[in-house]
Amino acid sequence: MHEVPQTMFFESVVRNEQRGMTLEDELALRFTYHSKEEWRRKIQSGLVTLNGVLATPEMIVQPKDKVVYRVDNYTEPKVPTHFEILYRDDDFLIVSKPAGIPIHHTGRIFYNTFTGVVRRTLKNEELSPMHRLDRDTGGIMIFAENSDTLKRFEKSLEYILLRKIYLAVVRGKFPDGEIVCEEPLAEDPTSDIRIKMFPRKNGKPCKTVFRKVAESTEKIGEVEAPFSLVEAELFTGRKHQIRAHLSHLGFPIVGDKLYDFDGKYYKKLVQGPLSEEDFRILGAHTQMLFAYKALIRIPGKEPEWFTSEQFTGEMAQVVKALLPASRDA
Repeated sequence: MHEVPQTMFFESVVRNEQRGMTLEDELALRFTYHSKEEWRRKIQSGLVTLNGVLATPEMIVQPKDKVVYRVDNYTEPKVPTHFEILYRDDDFLIVSKPAGIPIHHTGRIFYNTFTGVVRRTLKNEELSPMHRLDRDTGGIMIFAENSDTLKRFEKSLEYILLRKIYLAVVRGKFPDGEIVCEEPLAEDPTSDIRIKMFPRKNGKPCKTVFRKVAESTEKIGEVEAPFSLVEAELFTGRKHQIRAHLSHLGFPIVGDKLYDFDGKYYKKLVQGPLSEEDFRILGAHTQMLFAYKALIRIPGKEPEWFTSEQFTGEMAQVVKALLPASRDA
């Protein structure tokens, strides 16, 4: 249904700061996945146009010039493209995103982003996500159906998305009761993983409340015991907040390549694909974190709880084994 086209066209608009540069310099500066020499060869091969005209490397660019780069035999990594519709009206769409697909384009995925998949499936190019989930996190998301709705409500989402609760499978025996973590988070410029968030005094204020749902002293699937099923409720929405807070508390999420094993498998993934043995050690192919419950107030309506259990197969196996026991308790 969402087969990636063999030929893709990537459009960009020249920025003010690139005024007067040659086209090859402008492309090499902004799109570093190719060197200046590689961009020169691609331009000379007829793969780039400037304002609709076949380009040469020495062309001078000006702000607002339109550059189009054609890629033949285009491929992308396969990602899950199924999703569940929980609610839809003229202004809002509530869906459950599968784990493993990015919301917006990445260095390797441009066509099958979750936003692109939703727009093509529902035949509405104005659909826009009002908040984000990490690529490997699945769960409930709100989309605006049109640009007017997005403009009116994107800065007041806290009046619509009232509560957001995740399920996580974490290593170790999580404490009973309610655990509140308010460690400020920020990137560490001295870390060799620049995207990773750390507890830092100068970080942004954060608050996550955790509640243990169940625990296991027996291995389930590839998840080694002991481990726990934990609810996490966000009161702020910082980058990687749940993952970083759980790691800080000593209970990393199973399958988290960045925050478990000191980021060893994230660094390995940057160099190439992980092996099945790597995934066995991690305990899962995708981190076991899912936004499964949300209290949402659609303007003009009473607040309503929405739930989804569109877990990955690995996480579903754990939840199915543990959740009934916790409900009986």
